[in-house]
Amino acid sequence: MKLLFLDLDGTLLNDDKEINSEDMAAIDEMIAKGHKVIINTGRPLYSTMGIAEKFGFIRDGFYLSVFNGGLVYNPVTKEKLKNDTLSEEIVRYLLDEAYKMGLHAHTYIDDHVVSERDTEELNFYSERIKMPKLVVKDFSSVTKGQAPKVIIISLKGKEYLQEYRDKLEPFEKKNGLYSTFSDARLLEYANPLANKGEAIRFLANYLSVDMKDTVAAGDEENDLPMIQAAGTGVCMRNGVDSLKEAADYITKRTNNEGGIKEIIDRFILC
Repeated sequence: MKLLFLDLDGTLLNDDKEINSEDMAAIDEMIAKGHKVIINTGRPLYSTMGIAEKFGFIRDGFYLSVFNGGLVYNPVTKEKLKNDTLSEEIVRYLLDEAYKMGLHAHTYIDDHVVSERDTEELNFYSERIKMPKLVVKDFSSVTKGQAPKVIIISLKGKEYLQEYRDKLEPFEKKNGLYSTFSDARLLEYANPLANKGEAIRFLANYLSVDMKDTVAAGDEENDLPMIQAAGTGVCMRNGVDSLKEAADYITKRTNNEGGIKEIIDRFILC
C-alpha cells in the first residue's frame, strides 16, 4: 500500500477549482488497488469537506489533513485523529500585531472564519474557500480556549506580509511557532506540529506504512515540509521555484493538464 498526499489549490484542483477527468480516473484506479489518498491542505475542515463531498472523497481510501496538517480527519468515521492548536494568548498577540501594521488577521471555529473586523480581506477569503464568516468583538468568546491557526492577509502585496513576518520572527522562535505562505496574499501561523510534513509522518505511522511508500505533491511554500518528509516529493510544473529546488521530481504537466495522473502513473501504479 502507498499513500499519496495531495495539496488542493494549484495541485489537485485546476484553475477552475475542478478536478480533471483523467486525474479523477487515476485516483479511482489507485484507490481500487488498495492505495490511499490524503488531501493535505491549508484549508479548514469545513471548506475541505465541501471539496470532499463534491468529488466523492467521503469513502474508504481517503483521509483529510487540514490546517496544514494541524488536524487529520477520517471523513467516513468523522474522527479527529490528530489535532494541534494554538493557545488564545498566542492568537491574541498575532492579531494585535497585525492590527498595528494595518493588516487583516483571523482565526477559526469548526464551521466559520472568525474575525474581529469585517474587512475586504475577510470577504475575499470567505468567498475563496466557501466558508461563512463570523464577526465578533473578541475571538475568544467563540474559540473555547484554543484555535487551529491564524492567517494574516494582504491584498496589496507579499512584501507587507514579509515585513510582518520579519518583525515577529523573535516571537515566532520564542514560542516555537510554524509560519508559512500558502499564497502570496496569505501568511499563516500555527502550532509547530501543524505542518504538512508532520501529517505525513503521523498517517504513515497510523496506517503502518513505510515512509518510502509515501508520495507528496504540491505547488507552494506551505507544501515544503511534506515534499521534504515524503519518500518521494513532487512539485507541480506550475509550482514556486523554492519547492522545485527541494522536490525529487517536477511534473511535466501542470495542475490544468493532468499532472496528478502523471504522478500516479509514475510513482503509485508503477
